[in-house]
Amino acid sequence: MKDDTDLSLEVVILLIFGMFMLLFGFLFFKIHTGKLSSNPDSTYGLFLVIVSFQVITMGKTPFGDYRRSWALIIVGICTAVLGMFACFIPGYITRFARIFVGIVLFGGGLTLFVQLFTAEKRARTWMTIGGMLQQLTIACAVTYVLTICTGVITLFPGTTTDIQTAVLLITYGVSFFYLSWCIWKVGHLYSPESVITNLEGTASKGRLDIFREPLSRSRWQY
Repeated sequence: MKDDTDLSLEVVILLIFGMFMLLFGFLFFKIHTGKLSSNPDSTYGLFLVIVSFQVITMGKTPFGDYRRSWALIIVGICTAVLGMFACFIPGYITRFARIFVGIVLFGGGLTLFVQLFTAEKRARTWMTIGGMLQQLTIACAVTYVLTICTGVITLFPGTTTDIQTAVLLITYGVSFFYLSWCIWKVGHLYSPESVITNLEGTASKGRLDIFREPLSRSRWQY
């Protein structure tokens, strides 16, 4: 049985994304009133650095999971360099950084949403099994939809009011917390050790296969 405090790297990164969006959302209320100043380049840059860390360490990109290779690592490093440049020297690539982040959010969210319902019938399988896998499906779908919405307002500034943007960012941050919790719970409930323990002595091979099927997939893709 896994330690309850054992957090996988993907869960940690999702929590960081959640804190980033949640904090940005709450601060956006102050930015709207003029009580705080904001540098959009630094915001875009920090987002790209977090994304690149996920790409380099796990092969998880905003457009899906890929086998870690030197080509993917180089893409991640280039993205990190772009993000750091935007943070350190604001004003030079503001428009490019905004469009790039917008495409990553919109295109990535749309791609992952489609994959959720088409790739290996993942959503249907999880919803059929029910329990935490059903919640994981809902968490993924909500996060992907909010990612698409965030991409739209990034690509087309002025689509929403500042207050609406702040609320969207806060909701987006909460969705990351929910998704990370679902992945953490699923990782504990359906780990090989837990499956063997929970089904020990079960005579029904079909029942065992039902729980093994999700485990044969890429580790809880989101």
